[in-house]
Amino acid sequence: MAERADGPDSLAEGDPAGIGEYTLLARLRESAGAVEYLAVDREGAKVSVLVPRPRPAGDPALRRRFAAEARLAVAAAGPWVPAVRESADGHLVTAYRPALALGPAVARYGPLPEHALRVLGAALAEVLVRLHPLVEAHQGLAPHTVLLGADGPRLTGFGPLAAATGIDPAADGAAARLTLGFLTPEQVAGRVPGPASDVFVLGLLLVYAATGAGPFAVATPDAVATADPDLDGVPEGLRPLLSRCLDKDPARRPAPAAVAAGLAPGGAAALLAAQWLPGALVTELSAQASAVMALEAAGHDGPSATAVATQVDASTPGDASAPGDASAPDAPEPPRRGLPARRALILGAVGTAAGLAGGFALGRNAPRAPAPAVATAAASGPPARVQGAPPAVLWHYRAATTGKQALVWNDQVLVVPLIGATVGLDLRTGKTLWTKDIWCNATPVPVSGDLLFVPTFNRGLVRFSATTGTARDTDPDYAMETDGFAGQNGTRVWFRAPDKDGVPHLVCYDIAQRSTVWRTPMGRTPPGRGGALRVTPGRESVYVQRLRDPADAKEKDLGTAVFSALDTETGARRWERWEKEAWADLPEEPRSWMTADGTLYTDEGHSLHARDVKTGGERWGGDARTSLDRVSSPRGVLLRDDVSLFVVDANGWTHLVDPRDGTIKRTTFPAVPTGAVARGDTALVPGPSGSPLYRVDWGAVTAIDPEDGRTLWAFQGVTEQQQEQEGLLWQVASGTRTAVFARRFGRDYFALPVG
Repeated sequence: MAERADGPDSLAEGDPAGIGEYTLLARLRESAGAVEYLAVDREGAKVSVLVPRPRPAGDPALRRRFAAEARLAVAAAGPWVPAVRESADGHLVTAYRPALALGPAVARYGPLPEHALRVLGAALAEVLVRLHPLVEAHQGLAPHTVLLGADGPRLTGFGPLAAATGIDPAADGAAARLTLGFLTPEQVAGRVPGPASDVFVLGLLLVYAATGAGPFAVATPDAVATADPDLDGVPEGLRPLLSRCLDKDPARRPAPAAVAAGLAPGGAAALLAAQWLPGALVTELSAQASAVMALEAAGHDGPSATAVATQVDASTPGDASAPGDASAPDAPEPPRRGLPARRALILGAVGTAAGLAGGFALGRNAPRAPAPAVATAAASGPPARVQGAPPAVLWHYRAATTGKQALVWNDQVLVVPLIGATVGLDLRTGKTLWTKDIWCNATPVPVSGDLLFVPTFNRGLVRFSATTGTARDTDPDYAMETDGFAGQNGTRVWFRAPDKDGVPHLVCYDIAQRSTVWRTPMGRTPPGRGGALRVTPGRESVYVQRLRDPADAKEKDLGTAVFSALDTETGARRWERWEKEAWADLPEEPRSWMTADGTLYTDEGHSLHARDVKTGGERWGGDARTSLDRVSSPRGVLLRDDVSLFVVDANGWTHLVDPRDGTIKRTTFPAVPTGAVARGDTALVPGPSGSPLYRVDWGAVTAIDPEDGRTLWAFQGVTEQQQEQEGLLWQVASGTRTAVFARRFGRDYFALPVG
């Protein structure tokens, strides 16, 4: 189908006067798979109605494909996607806004400037972030499925049928095949496309928008698979990112969230100005709006008797009166330097094998999970929130050095403990408030007022102001001897420190009174083992978990780990257990988690168990468990408010578990695929009351609804930083309204609104 101007065009002979309750005014756009009409509803509101052409409507596989893509349009609700009014068998109704498709916009008015490219690319990447938890590969990006409007870009295609440039007739009883305008190296090699395939196509699309042509001189499968992309004409600031998007190896391409952050660190919406488009495009959009107003003024106030009599029953697709011809439309001519428009990506029918050009079965692109219920015109409220893009970044801070995890104080100041200095940032703006010569060896903890407490390498125990950074007082008794906090409760902290003879002790210290509450001898732990000593404060006892140092000859025959209960006020031992069993083992990254009531959650036989830490007796798990066989080798556990137990397993799934009996209430998949999760690859971090809790992996921070365990969104940071620090877990410093994310030992801090 040759490109033509967008905007309202006269209804063609054979077009219906109405579909359902909607009166058709004009044609807006056509593609290989569907015709889009401008229409009004009974109240006169303008809408867009998408109807499949006769061939998709008459082919069962293509009809199912249209329905699947319509469901995905509903599930993709959010920014940069037209709001769905109604989805029925045979049509999709969305809100109407004047817009011009990317293809004709570039063909008639030339390449887009860099600012518009950043808005366009970031917006499309944000939509992909929402789509990939729902579908393995989106496959709906094309110059005719991306619309440019005054209020920003919008994606209207949700699968290969929408993106198709042609539909080949069925042969020998086979189902019709789709021809796509874009190929990826993995598809040329005959492999099934995945999320990284959409990133490659996004790169192709942005190069086209930036230059008016594709990145390959000759758009053949061989060129896509082997040739280096030509980025001449692409703005210099975008070339490194687009080069990574077009990497031949899918594993090296950035994730969609990283593309979005690389193009617009504050989010696409933050870049959207009143006129983000060139003036000529804005003028055409204004003319389109005027043309629509003229159509309304011509007397289209509602369906006439004649119109009602000729309306199409949307539940019976494919009859002779459906719009368009019976033949597939011609594919668009390829632009200079060749978007691969006529080079076919052949998509087999449902259940057929992949074609030579890297095609895949239509059915494989269907949503992986049951699609949400489809909204109709009578439904109230917007579609349910789905896993999607994170909130727009408020600010980004690049530190001079690395350091310990940051602290949000009183929703006002971010305290960043760096190597050689501590920095205070305005939590609202990210501006530096103060920098002080305080070298922290742990994350500071609040005392009272604006007072914070921290062990340091250069001053001993220090209390300092969160608002000014000024040191109020110091306690040199523990200078250079502490290695961070093993636990905290109120004004009491616990840390390990040697006495004057070098004997390791567990110290309970009151940070308000600046005094030692008690000291108890504590055997050595392996050097450099972050999970080797942990303290869980209870009401009457302080529970201690310690991994034995193999070099300690005195303890070598006692066991691999020790569990102790110490009197809260005196530090006297109430009881102590040594264990050699697998369930008691505490490796560097813990596989056992203890709570204030003395419950120990452990990984036994690759599943989750709950035990009484004093007796070792099982509370639940083992043979008594029911659905817990799905919790494969727990990697992270968090008990929230004694009523919700969250568990991440080795498959990367997050489970909401009833801590009373181990029943699984909900299981959610990671918003960002992580593959198998090794110990130390993930953790669960509580946020303040009223804010999400966070799952932190090396790949992303995932916000989780603390009430029902739903995934809210995932944040992956900026491309360059993600590449620099791959393999390091993200960390979270959260207030009630703003959370700051940074990688462990990283230098980049990102603030996001969360409350």
